[in-house]
Order: sequence, then C-alpha cells, then structure tokens
Amino acid sequence: MRALVPAWDELASVALEPNPFYESWMLLPALEAFGLERNFRLVTIGDGDRLDAVLPFERTRGFKGLPLPALGSWLHRHCLLCTPLVRAEGASETLSTLVEWLKAGGEGASIVNLRYIPSDGPFHRALVATGVPCAVLNSHARPILRRAKSGEAYISEFIPGKDRQEVRRRERRLREHGQLSHVVLEPGEDVTRWIDDFLRLEAAGWKGREGSAMICSEANRRFLTETFTAAHRRGRLEMVGVDLDGKPLARCTGFIAGEGAYAFKPAYDEAFAKFSPGIIAELARIRNLHERPGFRWMDSYTDTDNTVLSRLWRDRLTVQSLAFGTSTAGALAVAAWPFLRWAKQQGKRLLSAASRKPPLPAPPKQVPVS
Repeated sequence: MRALVPAWDELASVALEPNPFYESWMLLPALEAFGLERNFRLVTIGDGDRLDAVLPFERTRGFKGLPLPALGSWLHRHCLLCTPLVRAEGASETLSTLVEWLKAGGEGASIVNLRYIPSDGPFHRALVATGVPCAVLNSHARPILRRAKSGEAYISEFIPGKDRQEVRRRERRLREHGQLSHVVLEPGEDVTRWIDDFLRLEAAGWKGREGSAMICSEANRRFLTETFTAAHRRGRLEMVGVDLDGKPLARCTGFIAGEGAYAFKPAYDEAFAKFSPGIIAELARIRNLHERPGFRWMDSYTDTDNTVLSRLWRDRLTVQSLAFGTSTAGALAVAAWPFLRWAKQQGKRLLSAASRKPPLPAPPKQVPVS
C-alpha cells in the first residue's frame, strides 16, 4: 500500500468527492493503530501508474444475519465517512468497472455495503448512474455549516439573538477570571504543543474519567498524533481555541478537504463549564472558517444529530448506508431488504408486547378436605 502513496495522493487531489479519512496520510495510520485483523481489502482501479479509485473494504462471511459473503466499507472507531476516492473524470465509468468486476466474482462477495455516504453527494449520483439497484439500509441527518457572507453575518442570521446575548454575557464573566484570548493554529507553527494541549484538555474531562479520551489508549493517541501532524504539514489541519491567561481553555479540531472541511473532536476545561468555553470556541471556529479563501462548508462529522452544533449550525446533511447485490442471491436479498427489515421490526414488537402481558393468575390453592 505504501508503494501506491504517490498515485493515491494524486487521486485524492482530483477526487469526485473528498474524504480525508480515506487518504493515505490518514488511512495508513488508522490501519496501523486499529489493525488489519478484520479481513481488510483495498480495492483499486487504475490504468498503469494512474489510480482512478481507492476503495477500502472489510470482507465478512455474512450480511445482516444472512449467510451471504459481503464487502463493507472499512471503518474504525473514529471514522464516520466512507465515501471512496474516485477520480472525477470518468467517475461513472470507473464505478461501472467496479460493479462488473464484483459481478464477475471479484472477492467472491454477494453484497456490497457502502456505509456513511452523503445522500446528495456526487459519488452517490455517479453510483446511481451505473444503474445498479441500491437499497438504503439506514440514514441519519447531521449538522452541516454552509458559508454565509461572513462569520459575523452567519452568527447574526442563524443563531437566535437570545443565545448570542447569553454567550456574550458568559464571555464577559469569563474575562473576570483573567485574560481571554482566541487562538488559531497558523501554518508553520509547532503543532506538537497544540496536540499536547488538546490531549490534556480532553483527558481532564469526562472522557478521561470514562477512559475514552484519546490519550487513554496508545492506539488512539498514536493515531491522533500522526494524523494531526501529517494534516498540519499539508496545510489541512484546522485548530481553533480559547485560552485563559495563556492556558488552554477550549479547542476545536477539524480537517480541511478542498473547499470543505470536517469537524473532528472538541475539548474544553470542565472546571469552567458554566461559562460555555466550548460554545465560545465553536463561534470562533465559524468566524475563522469564513476567513479561509474558498471555504464553502463544514461537515459536523457526527453519528447522530449533535445537540450543540444543531443549535449553532442551520443546515443538515443526510448520510446513508447503501447496499447492492453482485450475485443473484445478493440482488434478491437487497431487493427484499425493505420487507425483511419490516418483518424484523414486527417480530420485535410482537416479542415486546408478549413480554408486557400480565402473567396468568395462579390456580386456586387446593385445600385438603378432612
């Protein structure tokens, strides 16, 4: 895979739809940190030294309880976007080549499950253009920030006045405790200190207490350190924060991808939670992103609707899990999926209703007659 990196990076720069989580500088550290034991497959399509598609998959023996071998988008605990990298030029033809290869027995899979795919994105449209019937297995909406005239215009237009007033009030109270400053990671700046500050902030909060902070796992710490460092070297790391008397109070992180960006993990000092430093930092992020030339959107990159960002970001992005069959049995299973899902839900309701029924009354106690 490392031998593919030059062609892989070139493909990422002209991809139909961006996905930094499938680029070489992020996928390779993820594989090293979280392992290859899950039957990892990297499917590539190309012509000579040119790559036209990179598709990371996991091969499984079954699919949703059905004994049909399947290929599913490879992901890990920090991956919530699985759009394959496909060259924009000739994308539909490239995907048609993939479908025909799979139908001819490539990897021996009967079903392909593409997870975390934006429903209105160019990749989804190119896949539909191949004519392969797809079923939507599940979907959810997550907040997305779309560029306004300016950061201040966005905040004034889309965040209620009462909320803006409350944030200003808490910021004034926070300034009573020391010098409050907004900070942004600049190109060429030492990213190591920023990484360390983020890891300490996150570990000091509830994630640290529950053992889910990135620093609590060597694999997580290594993955974050390597990907943040690589992204910063490429000018692709976004870090914005708030400091109090020069000490980190809150941090927002994300990855730049073309004209868009993807929010990653936030962290804030919970000792100052009543002042909402995380929200203050998020507003600073909105202003900072609007100052970036060419910026148009930022995906919140959340699994379900995020409470904080739902209040601050107006628009929504629908993300779906899609499946299509590559064999007769697989095509039938995908076509029948809506019915199978309905039958499964009905079975759960019946079992739940049966469990709620009151127990039968005990038979009357027999009294011996003398």
